[in-house]
Amino acid sequence: MSDMNHNNNEQTDFNAVSGEEKLQALRDLIELTDNHLTQQVLVIGMDSHEEDLVRIEAWRALGMAGSSALLGDILYAAGQLVRNPDEDEDVQNYALQTLALLPVTETEIKLAQEVLEGDAFILVKGAAFAILAAHQHVSGATSVLESLQSDPDFGASAKRVLHSKQGSDNQ
Repeated sequence: MSDMNHNNNEQTDFNAVSGEEKLQALRDLIELTDNHLTQQVLVIGMDSHEEDLVRIEAWRALGMAGSSALLGDILYAAGQLVRNPDEDEDVQNYALQTLALLPVTETEIKLAQEVLEGDAFILVKGAAFAILAAHQHVSGATSVLESLQSDPDFGASAKRVLHSKQGSDNQ
């Protein structure tokens, strides 16, 4: 294992490492503020030839990029990945979980709705629901939550989220 310190100003070159070393380097990231590093991590997350565990760690790390100048690129890439029917469901799940952590727009709310209305694996749908719950203030999220109230899988959760939002609105 090389002696890479990801917490200082040293740059990790993800192209120079592979396998376990790349996985560990991604796990060691505690912030993602450098645009070059963020771009490298995004490329890893989108690389379908990369190991799924490495890609999942890349998406986990991208969840720390909320103030990045590349936020729009990350949001767009997540949408492309989630809409790809050939994509690994675990990677889709983590990409959606990342969106629940980042500042999103109405576009990502629509993506979450598409996933919930589609035939995705239940864990992927759960991650899409997490986007709605985390971003109720974003245009469209409340109406999607309201439409889910009779859903057999997410109805009770949608009611709970809407009820908690009403409670906080009345304070």
